[in-house]
Amino acid sequence: MTAVLVRLKLRLLVGQFRRSPWQVVGLVLALLYGAGITLMLVVTLVALRLAPAPISEAVVIGGGSLAVLAFLIVPIFVGIDDTLDPRRFALFGLDRTRLAIGLAVAGVVGVPGLALLLVAFATVATWSRSPLAALVALVSVPIIVLTCVLLSRIAATSAGLLLSTRRSRETVAAVLVIGISLLAPLVVVLTNLELGRRALTAIGSVVAVLAWTPLGAAWAAPASVASGSAAGALQLLIAVVTVVVLGLVWRALVGVALVSSGRQAKPQTLAGIGWFGRLPASPRGAIAARATSYWARDVRYRVSAISIPVTPIVLVLVLGLAGVDRPVLALIPVPVVALFLGWATHNDIAYDHTAIWLHVAAGVRGVDDRLGRLAPVLVVGLPLLVAGSFVSAAVAGRLLLAAPLIGVAVCLLLVGMGIGGVSSALMPYPVPRPGSSPFQQPNSTGGLAAVVQSVLFLLQLVLSAPAIVLGLLAVQGSTAAAWGSLAAGLVVGALVLRLGTAWGGRVFERRGPEILAAALRA
Repeated sequence: MTAVLVRLKLRLLVGQFRRSPWQVVGLVLALLYGAGITLMLVVTLVALRLAPAPISEAVVIGGGSLAVLAFLIVPIFVGIDDTLDPRRFALFGLDRTRLAIGLAVAGVVGVPGLALLLVAFATVATWSRSPLAALVALVSVPIIVLTCVLLSRIAATSAGLLLSTRRSRETVAAVLVIGISLLAPLVVVLTNLELGRRALTAIGSVVAVLAWTPLGAAWAAPASVASGSAAGALQLLIAVVTVVVLGLVWRALVGVALVSSGRQAKPQTLAGIGWFGRLPASPRGAIAARATSYWARDVRYRVSAISIPVTPIVLVLVLGLAGVDRPVLALIPVPVVALFLGWATHNDIAYDHTAIWLHVAAGVRGVDDRLGRLAPVLVVGLPLLVAGSFVSAAVAGRLLLAAPLIGVAVCLLLVGMGIGGVSSALMPYPVPRPGSSPFQQPNSTGGLAAVVQSVLFLLQLVLSAPAIVLGLLAVQGSTAAAWGSLAAGLVVGALVLRLGTAWGGRVFERRGPEILAAALRA
C-alpha cells in the first residue's frame, strides 16, 4: 500500500513537467527558488557550528519551531495536493491504518518534504561540536520530518472537513488576510535599535519555552546535549510522544474522512433576483449584475476587497513607526488603494471559470463584457477615491492637494482597468476555482501568474507617470502642477480605459473559444 501511494505521488510530480512550456518554465523557476532558499538555510545551519552556543540554540529552536508551525497553519489556508486526500479512497474499502501510514509516507515525497529533510539533516553539522549531540541530532531528523508531515496532513484534512462551507472559508480567509497584514509593523519595530535589543531578550525567553513544547522539543534536544544538560533526554521523549500522538490522531482522522462528506451548509431562502432586478435588462447590465454579485458574495473577491484597504493601513503604520511625518502619511492611502483596485481587474475573466461559456455561446459583444465587469469597480471606486482625496488633503493641512490626489488616484484606477480589459482576455491565467480556498493556487499556474502580475503592475505605474510626477511637484508647492496632475490624470485615465475596453473587447470576440478552452483546462 505504502509503495503504491509513493509511486502515485512520484508520477503526479513528474506529470507536472508535461504541461505547456510556460507552465514548465514557471515550475522550474519555482523549484530553483525553493532550492536556493533550502541551500541558504543549510549553509546557515552548517555555519552555526562556529557560532556561540546561545546564538545557535536561538536560531535552530526558534526557526525550527516556526517551520513546524508553518506545516500546521499553511495547509489550512493554501491546502496541499488533494489528490491524496483520504476521502478520495472512500470507495476502495482500504484498511484505515495501512492507508494512514501510506499517505503519511507519501506526504514526505515532494519539494516541502525534501527541503525539510535537508534542513533537518543540516542540524547534525550544527551540533557536530559534540559527538553525542550530533548523534541526538541525527535521531531527531526523522522525528522532525514525521511531526511536520503528520501536522500538515492533519491540518489539511481537518480543514477539508470543517471548512467545507462557504461561510467558514470566508471567515478564515478574512482573519488570515488581516492577521498577516498587521504583522508588518512588527518588522519595523524590530529594526529599531533599542526596541530590537528588547526584542532579542524576549526572543531568548520565548525560545526557552518553545524548547519544551511539541513545536521545538526535537530541535532543542541536541542543543541541550551539546551544552551538557540532561534535559535533552526529556525533550527527545516529548518529541517522540508527540509523533505517537499525532500518528494516532491521523489514523482516527483518516477513519472519519473515509465515511464523512464534510459539513453541509444550511439552506438559505433568498427573495428576488438581487442585482439582476436592479440593473438594466441588457447584456451589459446582466454582466454588471453578476460582477457586482461576485464582489459581494464570492470569497475570492472578498479577500481582494479586504486586502486592498488593509494594504495602505499597514504601509502607513510602517512608515509612521519609521518616523515619516503625518502630512506625508496622509497622502499615501488614496493612491495605493486606487493602484491595487485598478490592478485587481487584470485577470477578472478567469474567475468565471467554466461559466464563461455563457458569454461565448451567446455571442456577447466584447465591449459589453469588458464594461459590464468594470461597472461595480467604477461605481464604487470613483466616489470613494474622490471623497478620500478631500479627506487626505484636509488631514495633510493642504486642501489644494485634493486636486493632484484625485488626478493620480483616478488615473491609476482607470489605467489599471483599461489594462485589465485587455490582459484578462488576452492572457488569463488559472485562479482558485469557485467555492475553493482563495489562497489555493492551481498547480497549472506555474510562473505565468507572477510574470503577468509584475508586468501589468509596472505598466500601470508607467502609464500613470505623468499624473504621478506632476502630483509630486504639487506636493513640493507648485500650484500649476497640482491642476496639471488633475488634468493629466483624468485625460490619461479616460484614454487608456477607452482604448483598453475597445481593444479588449475585440480580443474577447476573437479569442472566445481559446478563453473557454483555458477555463476548461484550469
